Amino acid sequence: MITTILYSQVGINEVNPSATLDIKSKGNTNSTKALEINNSDAKELVTVLDNGNVGINVPAPTAKLHTDGGVRYENLPQISTGITPIAIDANGYVGTYIPSVLYSYLTIDNTQSISSFPLASNTAFTTLPFIATGILNNPLGVSLGTDASSTLARTSGTNVSGVSVRYITIPIPGVYKINLNYYTSCTGDRTGSSGGLNLLGIGTGIYKANSGSTNYSELTTIRYNALPRRTDAGALATGYYNYPFAHNIFSIVETTTANEKVAFFVNWGTGDQYTGNSCTFPTPAGLDKRVTLIISKL
Repeated sequence: MITTILYSQVGINEVNPSATLDIKSKGNTNSTKALEINNSDAKELVTVLDNGNVGINVPAPTAKLHTDGGVRYENLPQISTGITPIAIDANGYVGTYIPSVLYSYLTIDNTQSISSFPLASNTAFTTLPFIATGILNNPLGVSLGTDASSTLARTSGTNVSGVSVRYITIPIPGVYKINLNYYTSCTGDRTGSSGGLNLLGIGTGIYKANSGSTNYSELTTIRYNALPRRTDAGALATGYYNYPFAHNIFSIVETTTANEKVAFFVNWGTGDQYTGNSCTFPTPAGLDKRVTLIISKL
């Protein structure tokens, strides 16, 4: 038995092939096809253009690899360092993606004039009065506005109309983390109480409205109960709510359309009452901010 092994190279449009199969394209334009493979139904399955673009189920590929259909990988290695996320844009192009940090940092500092307000009725709402100079960092691009008369639709309780609203416009739809910190204090003695004695329940309401609308819907209300100061003997001290009582609010807000409006309110919830404009947003000693708010896109 004699065995013969032959080595050969085949050239298509190439007289001196440099590989087992060497194909030279018939032209030199981006639309020239160097290779086309069809199935028995004459459907073009694989296409290689003269510019190097490869199409799978795409007769005229516009990228180095252009597919129409699912892509599956098996046995991919796990990478633990030097990772950059891969993203796909609206046109189907794949590339690396460096996430941007979108947030806004708003404040009310101790130099801003603040009007006092009552804490006596759960239908009386005081809006947190942010102003443009208090926006200290703004990669998210929020803006401020005022609705002189709005309606607040509450999840529990009577809807309230005629409310003045200072709102924040969030330009990009998405899910946001809210980190709000502020203080309240009330001077003098209580003028009444309802639902409890020797505590002052203060609610922080978060409301949302569509762009151009003055109808706000309640997202959540978070209540903190302040306790009065007392003497060493246990008696109520003079000005027993006249101290900076902290409200640390963490919440999640979702906007589904561009330029939705979010507003923050303070109102009475239960317990001791102050019917006059005896309450305010104080600045604790050693701080220069009455209110801080961070809105972060998740």
